[in-house]
Amino acid sequence: MNEPARGPSLAWRLATAFALVCALVLGVAGVFLYRSLEAELVYRDDQALLGRLEQVRALIQDSDSLDALQQRPRLYQNMLANQESLLLVNRADGTPVITINPWQQALPPLTPIVDPRSPLASDIQRWPGLVLLAGSTQGPRGESLTVVVGKRLAEREAMLASYRLRVYLAVGFGGLLAFALGLVLLRRALRPLGHLAATVAGIELRSLDRRLNLRGIPRELHEPVQALNGMLARLDDSFQRLSQFSADLAHEIRTPLHNLLGSNGLALSQPRSSADYQEVLASNLEEFERLNRMVENLLFLARADHGERLLNGQPIELHPLGEDLCAYFEALAEDRGLRLDNRLQGTLQADLQLLQRALANLLANAVRHATPGSTVILGGAQGRLFVSNQGERIGAAHVDKLFDRFYRVDPSRAAPGDSGGLGLAIVRSIMDLHGGTVEVSSDEQATVFSLVFPPIGHPSL
Repeated sequence: MNEPARGPSLAWRLATAFALVCALVLGVAGVFLYRSLEAELVYRDDQALLGRLEQVRALIQDSDSLDALQQRPRLYQNMLANQESLLLVNRADGTPVITINPWQQALPPLTPIVDPRSPLASDIQRWPGLVLLAGSTQGPRGESLTVVVGKRLAEREAMLASYRLRVYLAVGFGGLLAFALGLVLLRRALRPLGHLAATVAGIELRSLDRRLNLRGIPRELHEPVQALNGMLARLDDSFQRLSQFSADLAHEIRTPLHNLLGSNGLALSQPRSSADYQEVLASNLEEFERLNRMVENLLFLARADHGERLLNGQPIELHPLGEDLCAYFEALAEDRGLRLDNRLQGTLQADLQLLQRALANLLANAVRHATPGSTVILGGAQGRLFVSNQGERIGAAHVDKLFDRFYRVDPSRAAPGDSGGLGLAIVRSIMDLHGGTVEVSSDEQATVFSLVFPPIGHPSL
C-alpha cells in the first residue's frame, strides 16, 4: 500500500506565514518611509526654488545696473551652491543677462509670474528630471527682465533609488530572518507535540491506564491533552468491561455445558432404561433453553448497540398492559407468596414489544428478590413507570453495576429460569433506544426501578 503524500510541516507553514507577515509589515513601513522622504525632499526643493526666486528678484532690484550684476557671477554660483541648480536672467527680447546652466539643460517654454506677486508651490513647473520656476521683475533702470530658477533632479532620484534598494533589501532580509527565527522557535515550541506523540505511541492494551502529563505542556494544548486523557479513560473502561464481559460470558456458558457433559457422560457410562434417558433429555433441554435465552439476549443487545433495532412507536394503554404482565407472573408470584398490584395509568408513546420486555424483566427481577408475603407494585403514568418490591437493600457499591452484562449482586442466587445476568442490561438498552433512562433506588423499605421516557416528540419516538 502506498503511503499518503505528506504535506508541508506545520512549522514550515507557520514560519512561512510569519515571514510573509513580517515582510508585509516591513514593506508597508518601507513604503511609508519612502513616501515620507520623497515628500520631504520635494517640499524642501520647492521651498528652495521659491526662496531663490525671491532672492534673485531682490538682488536685481537693489543693484545699480545690469552691468554690475554681470560682473559678479561667483555670487550667483555661491547662491546656487551646487551643480544641480540653474539660474537664467533674460531681457524682454530674450537677450541673456545672467546664465548659470552647468549642464546646458534645454529648457521648455515657461510662463513667468507677474511681478510683484510672490511665487507659490503651485507655480513650480515640473518636467522629467527637472523642476523650474519663472518670474518677471524690473531691472535697476526699469527694464523688464525674466528670472528662471530651476534644479535638476538627478541627485534626488539617485538618492531615492538608493533608498528604494535599501527598502527592498530590508524587506527581503527581514522576511528571510523572520522565516529562519520563526522556524527555529516553532520547532522548539512544537517539541511537546513530539513528546505527546511518542507517549501516545507507547500506550498499548496493557498500558491503557497511562495518562498524558500536563507538565511542560503549553497552555493552549491543555484542553486537547485533557480530551486525550478522557478518551484513554473511556477506552480503558471499555476494555475492562469487554474483558470482564468475555470472562463472564465464558463462565455463564461453561456452567450449562458442564451440566450437559456431566449428565450425558453419566447416562452413557452404563445401560439405562427409557425413563432414565427421558429424564436426561429433559434435563438437557432445560440447559439448551438456558443457552438459547442467553444467545437471544446477547443478539438483542448487539443489535441495540449498533442501532439495528428500529422502534415502532405507538400509543399504549398502560393499565391493560399491566394486567397482562401481572397475569403472566401470577403463578410465579403465588409460589413465593407474593401479591402483584397493577397501578399503571394513562397512555404512553413507545414500542409495545420492547416496553413489555423491559417491564417483564423488572417484574421477574422483583418477584425473584422480593420478601415472601410482600407486594410487588407495577405503577406509574405518562413518561415515568416503576416496579417496586420489598426485599433486601441493594448496597451502594452494586447500584452502578446493576446494568452491566452478566452482573449479579449475589451470583449464588442465579436460578435456572433467570436471564443469565442480562435482564437489567436489556432494560437499559431498551431505554437507550427510546432516548430515556432507567433509575434505581434501594433502602430498607423498598427497591424501586424506574423507567423514565422522553417527552412526546422526541426524535427516537
